[in-house]
Amino acid sequence: MPTAPTLELRRYSRLKNLRERAERQGAALQFWARTASLAVISCFFSSISRWDASLLFVLAGLVLFQLVGLIQFLFARRRNAPWWIGYLVGTLDIILLTVLLVTPNPFSLEVAPAAMQLREGSFKFLLIFVCLGALTLSTRLALYLGALAALTWAIGVGWVIFHAGTVIPATNLYSLPMTERLNLYLNPNFVDTFAQATNVLVVLIIGAIMALVVSRSRHLSEDYVKAERARANLARHFSPNVVDQLATDDEPFGPVRRQDIAVLFADIVGFTHYSEDHPAEAVFELLRQFHRRMEQVVFDHHGTVDNYIGDCIMATFGVPQASHDDATRAIQCAEAMIAALKDWNVQRVSRGYPPLDVRIGAQYGAVVIGAVGSERNLSFAVVGDTVNVASRLQALCRELQANICFGSRLIEAAQAESPTTQLNARDHGPVSIRGRDEPVHVWVEHRAENQGAVAVSA
Repeated sequence: MPTAPTLELRRYSRLKNLRERAERQGAALQFWARTASLAVISCFFSSISRWDASLLFVLAGLVLFQLVGLIQFLFARRRNAPWWIGYLVGTLDIILLTVLLVTPNPFSLEVAPAAMQLREGSFKFLLIFVCLGALTLSTRLALYLGALAALTWAIGVGWVIFHAGTVIPATNLYSLPMTERLNLYLNPNFVDTFAQATNVLVVLIIGAIMALVVSRSRHLSEDYVKAERARANLARHFSPNVVDQLATDDEPFGPVRRQDIAVLFADIVGFTHYSEDHPAEAVFELLRQFHRRMEQVVFDHHGTVDNYIGDCIMATFGVPQASHDDATRAIQCAEAMIAALKDWNVQRVSRGYPPLDVRIGAQYGAVVIGAVGSERNLSFAVVGDTVNVASRLQALCRELQANICFGSRLIEAAQAESPTTQLNARDHGPVSIRGRDEPVHVWVEHRAENQGAVAVSA
């Protein structure tokens, strides 16, 4: 058995693979978001700008960004894509965009001071690439792009400030009189260092927020995967109604209690002889198919599969919570099992296999319900005379040549739930059963088609 550290390493490896796959899918999503963003920007500038060499230079820059993104997308489609490709493309994006934003357009017919480049409001385009990085679901990449954008913009602003003729405030800009501030704003060589410092701060904050969003998304996805895995594991052992309660309640079973429920046992006739005469693989395949079909019938009638005992399936109705029609649903489930077996027999005969026969016993009454075992291995148990009687009624079917044996308490409970309930069973009267001093009043139900069905040992 694997040790705890080994299991933890396997869990970590699975989560790492899930994260890497999510990041690859995020890189693909980033490409399409990038494509849409660049297309919108291209249409916007094309509609408001004069068509000349200057505009073509801007459009060429947008095409270049798209080609860089395409390279990343092609790498992301590969399963073994290098982890650093996102950082490389992000670095190229941020540096290239900063250069284009702080340097004049070489094809522009109007030459403006370098300081004017900072006052065009182009800084906001950097934020687009910072946000695009978050789509990869990489927390580190989101932080990296935010920090890189802040650094490159600070360098770009510094490059403009050191240009000859650039004017910056010698003191706190907002301590100057309004007239002096207006004069500075009207100077085309003026650089508002406070505003640019604010831009750097904003991009740092946005990068941090994007990283937090990505981190939160990753944790939520991991929690969801864990919850679904736990739910799937529970579904292998419990019925859907029990799984729902286990998944939502802190103490789903509650304290040990006494409760009236319906208990049903269904068993394949002659299975012992079948298992002796057939290979183990064929025996297990028959069991799987039988359990799968009968289990689905139980679930369709909102019952709970309590246990599998070889070829026998035990189901309860009223667990974990009692309902107003538990007895009725138990009777309907038993009859539906016979119908499901009939359909299955048609398929088996058509494939050259012998038809099966099943016997069902069901009773209604008080049982003790509660969790047994330890905290690490907890089971839900239903015990009591009602369970024993239902099991004995299932065995009694062979003696009475019946498909189903119902205890009279189940019939009485079903009639109390719905006085108009139509019953196919007939009253057989009291019958002595093994292990019980008092006889049990039994109702039996026969199937006309039963004459053509045989036990699996035939």
